Amino acid sequence: MFMSAFADNIKVRNVKFEFGNVPKHWILNNPFATHFVNSMHVVFPEGEKFFVRSVRRFEKEVKNQQLKKDIKGFCGQEGIHAREHQRFWEVMSEQGLKPEKFANFLNTYMFKKQYSVEGMIVNSLNWISPRLGDKMALSITTGLEHYTAIIAKAVFEEPILTNKRIAPEMIELMHWHACEEIEHKAVCFDVLKEIDDDYLLRVSGMVIASLLLFGNIGIGTAYFLWNDTDLNMKEVKGQASEVNNSIVFDKIRKEFAENLMSYFKRDFHPNDIEESDIVKQFFSDKSYA
Repeated sequence: MFMSAFADNIKVRNVKFEFGNVPKHWILNNPFATHFVNSMHVVFPEGEKFFVRSVRRFEKEVKNQQLKKDIKGFCGQEGIHAREHQRFWEVMSEQGLKPEKFANFLNTYMFKKQYSVEGMIVNSLNWISPRLGDKMALSITTGLEHYTAIIAKAVFEEPILTNKRIAPEMIELMHWHACEEIEHKAVCFDVLKEIDDDYLLRVSGMVIASLLLFGNIGIGTAYFLWNDTDLNMKEVKGQASEVNNSIVFDKIRKEFAENLMSYFKRDFHPNDIEESDIVKQFFSDKSYA
């Protein structure tokens, strides 16, 4: 059953953020925390292009008219997300962090190429059974969309993004992105449910999504730490400990885990997690809302 919480309200906002004053270590002056999130500025836009490819493979097969409209809204929002995060690469490049090389690495081993993870999953499974690879790509996307939705909720509750020592331009970027992730969080899930409502397909996609998400963010964090010439490597361990113990998901770790595991319930739907008030409150005073 189609259950969009934002029917007729997945709005594509053509925003453009300014990043001119963002310092190199823009999160609490902590290089590890900064590069942990910097890795997402590359992983997310490259991943969002994959999301769009995955859902568009089934766009013509969707019968629900509202869902068809929401697919277009989803693709539009993801396109702007990718663009704005990619614009921040200019700042990272000026800081000597070389984000384009990491993006090229992702595209070679993860996306698009014949022998990338995406290419091998889609082609090999399609060879085993028609459209199975396409369905698995959509299932992986659905799992990753669940991650982005629960991370989005965390973005508004986690001290890492409610602290005055965070670059305000970046807080605005991530809060905007988070709200739009909440708006369209059920779209890919509903497409997968309409195309193939197999429980094993859904949960296996989530397992693969988890490995890919944390693996790529981990690689990206290490890459940007390596390229940071202003970094004192002796301090990295302490900075990582600070992120783990007092920054990342400190007060909401339990809620995050519960929301993540709820995906494995047979009768789960993304709208079971109530987040609409966050979106309404954030956009209530925004000129681009």
